[in-house]
Amino acid sequence: MSEPDEKTPEEGVRAARVALRILELLASREDLGVSEIARETDTTKPRVFRHLRTLVSMGYAIQHHGSDRYARGPKLLALARVIGQSTEDGLIELARPVLQRLHETFDHSFNLSMVYGDSVSIVESLPGKALVGITVRLNQEMPLHCTAAGKLLLVERWRKEGRLPHGKLTRFTPRTIVEPGDLEQNLETVSQRGWADAPEEVVLGINAISAPVRDHRGELVAMVSAMDSIQFIPFEPAEKLVEAVKEAAVGISARLAM
Repeated sequence: MSEPDEKTPEEGVRAARVALRILELLASREDLGVSEIARETDTTKPRVFRHLRTLVSMGYAIQHHGSDRYARGPKLLALARVIGQSTEDGLIELARPVLQRLHETFDHSFNLSMVYGDSVSIVESLPGKALVGITVRLNQEMPLHCTAAGKLLLVERWRKEGRLPHGKLTRFTPRTIVEPGDLEQNLETVSQRGWADAPEEVVLGINAISAPVRDHRGELVAMVSAMDSIQFIPFEPAEKLVEAVKEAAVGISARLAM
């Protein structure tokens, strides 16, 4: 996009591919340096710098003051919001019939959460049928280390990038996992069995189980969760419920792949 005008069609295609790959990297990382981008795009640092200079001038990237690192610009963020809203609406429409079938079979609350970069938020919730219900806030960023849906994202990042949350983890209850070693062990369990739980880790008396929803590329994009009091979803959840939540997540994944 910022290459000289005189170039062959092959060179033009390569330039476009590099530019798009840089946009993908900016969209998926907090910030990057020129060397990192050159390595990821298999091109030279001068070529990367020319692309970045164009992206900065157009508002799709910003350069941190006094640094050689670059991050998402306002236009890229605005584009992400538009696409994200469309994707969210489409996913909710696909998932709603699946959630409703779960809701008809079980008495628990059922939620659909979506992945937004390094965060997870509930975007759809069907309330439980108990006399005393549980209400969740939609579109509120959830802590990752102590929620069932959040742990699924942590497992994804941990397996791909070998990283856990930085800094001190917030303890919400006596059962919240805050020690890195304990969290890593818990995530290993989640990874092996393919679903997550968080008994009394955010609120005492509440448990949730979650299963991953993946798109056609196998990327984690959402989670299906069942939530209820510990009385109804105990520390050892019923196998029937676990299998139903997992099957629901697989069903939504299949719909996404169509």
